[in-house]
Amino acid sequence: MPIDWEFNNELNEVKHILELSEDERRNFVDSFDRVFSDIDGVLWTLKDPVPRAAEGYAALERRGKQLTYVTNNSVLAEEQCLKRFAKIGMKVQPEQIWHPAKSIAAYLSGIKLEGLIYVIASQPFKEVMREAGFHILDGPNESIEGSFASLAEHIFDRQEVRAVVIDVDFNLSYPKLARAHQYLRHPDCLLIGGATDILLPVAKDVNILGPGAFASMLADASGRPLEAITLGKPGRQLGDLLIGHLKIEQPSRVLMIGDMLAQDIGFGRQCGFQTLLVLSGGCTRAEFLGEKDPARLPDFYADSVADVAQLLDGAPRAHV
Repeated sequence: MPIDWEFNNELNEVKHILELSEDERRNFVDSFDRVFSDIDGVLWTLKDPVPRAAEGYAALERRGKQLTYVTNNSVLAEEQCLKRFAKIGMKVQPEQIWHPAKSIAAYLSGIKLEGLIYVIASQPFKEVMREAGFHILDGPNESIEGSFASLAEHIFDRQEVRAVVIDVDFNLSYPKLARAHQYLRHPDCLLIGGATDILLPVAKDVNILGPGAFASMLADASGRPLEAITLGKPGRQLGDLLIGHLKIEQPSRVLMIGDMLAQDIGFGRQCGFQTLLVLSGGCTRAEFLGEKDPARLPDFYADSVADVAQLLDGAPRAHV
């Protein structure tokens, strides 16, 4: 479990990292070797970079911390993501980025699943699955007449589908969910979730509806617990996959940085990581201060990752 610092407790008395004493700052910096970080809302929003956030990661690298970026965003193709990193002056390798498409492909390879997979997700997500060698089905993508007979032609078939995968799909439709539901009537068909976000941050204090509600709807209709196999944050299966892949022996020496209480902080806490909430994206200060669930309370918080650079490279100051 994350280190139980004496100045943190379940009453949301969580310290800003720039309010740490010299001893607390030293203990904090020495307590982790690896950083898992979210991307959207932490490094950039829909259009704009978070000011000086890149400096925080540069400071962490200078201290010898290993960086891995764990995002729920499989909509942005990996090469586009790498270009956005480069645009803000960060050199990141593909193997440092983990998103639901990559995690699900790794999981399915690990269990040696063969056969058809029905995928409700973005085109970049489906391309990752194809490149990993999986045979996928998708659609229907065309408009359907307003009759049950027409609907039935699109959702019933005799193909043996081994797994249904659901993630962000900007063209999600009732027929797609209905088709997935039919496949999941077979008890051996797996339901695998990617991103579970109820809301997606697109700008400071601006959120849009996320895929979590639709994934939950499908899980409920199918009588399947979605949390059983979730390879996006806050899925514990994602944490186990990363711990195994990166050969992490002490999860408590991992720091999870994110801007969402449920997805990022919840993920870090249940995996035994330390957690740092940044207020540069999806979580407002009011939401953070009002949070009472210990499973979603971070060990520390900051205005943005830029504060990490100040913590590591400059003298700490009282946060205003």
